Amino acid sequence: MAGNTPVRRLRIAITGGGLAGATLANALFDQSHLDIHIFESAPEFSERGAAVSLAVNAQRALAEITPTANEILYKAGAVPMNSTRVVIVRTFIVFLLS
Repeated sequence: MAGNTPVRRLRIAITGGGLAGATLANALFDQSHLDIHIFESAPEFSERGAAVSLAVNAQRALAEITPTANEILYKAGAVPMNSTRVVIVRTFIVFLLS
């Protein structure tokens, strides 16, 4: 009878459908024991036009989550950078890494 025991799915609530929320949902999507729900306050998803820079470690982590990450980014219009820049604004240092 152990084989007939129903699997209890774990319910996961992700607040926010932005970059982090969508990435988390994508990473968990293939886990059949999870019931994933994304809660977003915006009435619809849209492009914001903001640039996102991914450091080398972030790119490696993304490739672990989604092995086809480079292909997906290319199709989305990503532009690879071959340099590292440091921009100093007031007292904050912002690193733009490729």
